Amino acid sequence: MILSIFGFAAGIGTPMQTSINAEVGRRAGSPFIASLINFIVALSAMLLVTIIWEHGLHVPFERMSAAPLWAFTGGMFAVFFVTCNILMMPRLGSVQTVIFPTFGQILMGTIIDTFGLFHSVQKDLTLLRLVGIALVSIGILIVILFKSKGLGQKNASNVIPVRNIWVWRLLGLIAGMCMACQTAANSYLGYVIDSRPFAAVINLAVGFIILIFLNLILLKTKKPGIKDGPMPFWIWTGGLIGALYVVGNIITAQTVGTGMAVIILLTGQMIGSLLVDQFGLFRSPRRLVSWKEIAGIIVMVAGAVLFHLF
Repeated sequence: MILSIFGFAAGIGTPMQTSINAEVGRRAGSPFIASLINFIVALSAMLLVTIIWEHGLHVPFERMSAAPLWAFTGGMFAVFFVTCNILMMPRLGSVQTVIFPTFGQILMGTIIDTFGLFHSVQKDLTLLRLVGIALVSIGILIVILFKSKGLGQKNASNVIPVRNIWVWRLLGLIAGMCMACQTAANSYLGYVIDSRPFAAVINLAVGFIILIFLNLILLKTKKPGIKDGPMPFWIWTGGLIGALYVVGNIITAQTVGTGMAVIILLTGQMIGSLLVDQFGLFRSPRRLVSWKEIAGIIVMVAGAVLFHLF
C-alpha cells in the first residue's frame, strides 16, 4: 500500500506538469514546441526507467509486429492531450484544465468498457456506474458555478482573455476522451509485447515523431516567445513529471489494482490542480479556490469512485 504513494504523487504532479508546459509554450511562442520538449524529456526518462525495470533494453520486434496498427496510436492521442492542456491552462486555470479532461476520460471509458473497444474487457453499464457519471457531472457544475476569479492579473502575460469559454471546455472534454483511447491502446500494446514500460516508450516515441513533423510544418507560424529573464531550472521538468505519471500508474495498478489506482491518481490530480490555482505555482494565473469548488471536486471524486470500483 505504501507504494501507492507513487501514484498519488504522480497525480499531484500532473497539473504542475501542465503549468510548466504552459510556461514553456509561452516562452517558446508555440504550444507544439513545448509539447516536443516535454516528449523529449519524458522519452529520455522512460528509456532509463525501462532499462532499469527490464534489466536492459530488448526491443521485442516480433511481438510488436503482431500488434494491430491502432495499438501504436497512443502517441498521437497523447500529443493532442498534452497540447490541448498547454492551450487550456492560461485560459481556464488548473482546476478546469483537470476536471473537463477527467469527465471526457470517464465518458469515453464508459463507451470503451461497454462495447469492449480496443480489445478491453467488456463491462456492463450498471446503475452504480451511471450514478457515478451523474455525480461527476454535478461536481463539474458546482465548480463552474462557483469558479474563482484571477487576482488582478487580467493584463498579465500568462493570462489569456477567453470569449468562447465553452469551446475551450469542449476541447478539454475531447482531449480527455482521446486520453482514454490512448490508455486503452497503450494498455493493449503493453499486453501484446509483455512490457508496460516499453509500451510507454513506444507511445512517447510515436508522439515525438509526430511533433517533429508538426513543428517543421508550423515553423513559419511560430509567434515570438516572451522573455521574462533567465530560464528557471524547473522549466525543463515537465517531461520528468510525465514519466513519473507513467511509472506511478504502473506501480499503483500492480499494488492496489487498476480501479483503485485510477482513484488515487485522480485524487492527486484534483489536489494538485487546487494547489496550482490557489498559489499560482510555476507562474500560472493565480485563482483563489473557494470551499464550494472544493465541495464540487469532492463530489466528482465520489462519482469516480462509484464509476471505477463498481
